[in-house]
Amino acid sequence: MREHKYRSKISLTFLLFFLLIIELHPRSFFTSPSENWTAYVLYVKDGKVPVLKNPSEEADTISFVYYRDKILVVEKEWEKLGWKKVVYPVNGFISEKSLMTFMEKKNIDERFKSPVEENEYSKWEWEIIYCNNNYVFVKEKQDNTSETVGLIRKNDKVLIIKEQLNFQGVWSQVVYPEKGYVKFSEILAGQSYPYFALGVTYGAFHKPYEKNLKNYFNPLGGYLEYSKTKWNFGIRFGYNHTESRITTFFIKTDQIFAHLLYKFYRLFNNKLEMYVFAGANYWYSSFENRKYESGNSFFKLEKDKGPGYTAGGGIIYNLSNFFIEAQYNFFGSRQAEFGNKPELGSFSNYSTLYPGSNHFEIIFGYRFVL
Repeated sequence: MREHKYRSKISLTFLLFFLLIIELHPRSFFTSPSENWTAYVLYVKDGKVPVLKNPSEEADTISFVYYRDKILVVEKEWEKLGWKKVVYPVNGFISEKSLMTFMEKKNIDERFKSPVEENEYSKWEWEIIYCNNNYVFVKEKQDNTSETVGLIRKNDKVLIIKEQLNFQGVWSQVVYPEKGYVKFSEILAGQSYPYFALGVTYGAFHKPYEKNLKNYFNPLGGYLEYSKTKWNFGIRFGYNHTESRITTFFIKTDQIFAHLLYKFYRLFNNKLEMYVFAGANYWYSSFENRKYESGNSFFKLEKDKGPGYTAGGGIIYNLSNFFIEAQYNFFGSRQAEFGNKPELGSFSNYSTLYPGSNHFEIIFGYRFVL
C-alpha cells in the first residue's frame, strides 16, 4: 500500500514536470509535420547553375543562378538526397554539388583575393517567425486588393525576407511554406517592437502667456521619442524655439524638454492614436529693445534661464512608418527677470516677463522600428 502511494507521488511529480516543460516550450511538443523544416543560406559554387522544376536532371529549367550568388534553402527530413530546395531569390531545385557554404566561399575568396563581401544581388536577410494572428491572407502583390494566394494560421512557422523597417502597413515577402506578401504587423499581431520616432514641429498657433506679449515668430523644434509598438507609454526628448514681442521689445526663448507620453485611445487598427503628455524643461530667454543697437549702455541684451514644465495632448495619424500629428502644448515657468534691479536715483532697463506660452503644433515624423 505504501509502495503504491510512493509510486503515485512519483507519477504526479513527473506529470507536473512534464506539463511545466510543455508550458515553457510548447512548440517542441506540438509541432505539425508542415513545421518540420529548417532554413539556411548557401552560395553558388559553379559559374552558371540551372534551377530545376523538380529534383531530377531531366526536369525543366526554371532559371539560372551564378557564381557566388546567395540562395536561401529549405530542408526537410524527407528531401531527396543530393538536391536542395531553393525558395529565394528563385524557387526550385539545385544539385547539392553546385553549392557551397559561407566558409567554403570565404576560403575561395581569400585564396583568389576576391572581395569577401556579398555581391549586390545578395544583399538580403531572412527570418523564421511564427504567426500570432488567428489567420493572415497571403497576397499575390503588395496590395490588399490583389489576389489571395495562401493562408497562414495561428502558430504557423513562416519564412520571410526581412525588411529594413517593419511596422504598420509595411509588406514582407513570404517565401515558405506559402509564397506571396503579408503585412508584417498582421502576421506578428500582439508582439511589441522597440522604435525611435523623429518628429519636426511647427507652431501653427502661438499665444504667449504674458498678456502684453504677441507672437513674432512661430515656434519651431523637434523631438526624439522612444517606445514600443504595443506600449501605451513613451518618452520624448526635444527642443523648441519661440519669439515674442511688446512694441520694440523682443524676447526669444529656447527650451529643451523631456515628456512622458500616454496613448489612451486607438482607432482604425492603430492608425489613429490619441495621447496626453506631461514633463519638464529647461528654458533660456533673451530680451532686447531692437529700436536701438544691441550693446547700447541702456538697452543691452539681457538674459535669464531656469526650469519649467510642460503639459498637453494631441492626436497622431500613422501612415506606414510616417506620421502626422496635431498637438496642444502648454509651457509654464516662473517669471523671468531681465536686467539689474534699479537702485535709488538710477536708471535701469529691468523687466519681468513670463516666457511661457500656449502652442498648437503640427508635427511631421518617421518611426524607425528596431
